[in-house]
Amino acid sequence: MSHILELKNLSFVYGQGTPFEKKAVDNLSATIEKGEFIGIIGHTGSGKSTLVQMLNGLMKPTSGQVLLDGRDIWTEPKKIREIRFRVGMVFQYPEYQLFEDTVYKDIAFGAKNKGLEGDALDKAVRRAAEFTGLKEELLDKVYLYLV
Repeated sequence: MSHILELKNLSFVYGQGTPFEKKAVDNLSATIEKGEFIGIIGHTGSGKSTLVQMLNGLMKPTSGQVLLDGRDIWTEPKKIREIRFRVGMVFQYPEYQLFEDTVYKDIAFGAKNKGLEGDALDKAVRRAAEFTGLKEELLDKVYLYLV
């Protein structure tokens, strides 16, 4: 397998240079291989969210690099939006991230943001559902929230 995402000496410091300075991520190096799924776990305040936000360019590291296909994602800051289409994430509490009332519409959210419409959108939704093993008959189901 080849590295698709590599972290090199990645660090992030909140409030750097102030009395409130706090290291959230400290000199982390790791690789993620093509086709690999990873989970990040840790205690509240351990830097999980900060790390994930750096992986797709929502936050710029204080130091170190995030390499996507061997290229630093911050080489061209004006193209950082393109990175966000290539590095996906699922949040800890999915009930707080859903945008629509059916499974189909929720899957379509990301594809719509990429500019897909009509048949291309439908094909992308069905391909994503198939990839994850989601049965087609579930696409029109309404979400049920349990509290």
